[in-house]
Amino acid sequence: MRFLFGVLSLFCFSGLLSPLAHAQSEKPFVLEKFFSGDLVAQGHFTNVWTGERRDMTVQMKGKWDGVALTLKEDFVYSDGEKNQKTWVFTKLGENLYSGMREDVTKEAVVKTDGNVISLSYSAKIGSFDLDFRDSLTRTDPVTVHNTADVYFLGFIKVGEVDLTMTRKTK
Repeated sequence: MRFLFGVLSLFCFSGLLSPLAHAQSEKPFVLEKFFSGDLVAQGHFTNVWTGERRDMTVQMKGKWDGVALTLKEDFVYSDGEKNQKTWVFTKLGENLYSGMREDVTKEAVVKTDGNVISLSYSAKIGSFDLDFRDSLTRTDPVTVHNTADVYFLGFIKVGEVDLTMTRKTK
């Protein structure tokens, strides 16, 4: 027990736990506040079976009307493909939203908890219905780290998404 207490004390005194304490003391991550305005995301999709990686940049513009957040996304992939998607997130209550997009086949369930927003939804990608389980973690007032696991038939993992979203400053 003394050893465990000693190790914990070492972490506290060395400052390794300070990011956790800082994140817990920040204001809650509010979807419509963070995503209103202009943002840019950089990251990639990785096929977990082949290891193939596809880089992407996404320009985003969000607008909150008091009931719903409309988030337009313009994607540019490393192979030159471009496409546009538009999310509409409707606030259902404190920390709870629903979301729809052109290719979404099962409405997104969106929940917030502290500095984390989780989304789960199904979308038609090419000829496949894929399930997405996203986690968006606010790392500072202008940056969100988005990771997602992508599944076929709900349980066969086919890919991972890793994006860093940044609010544009004026």
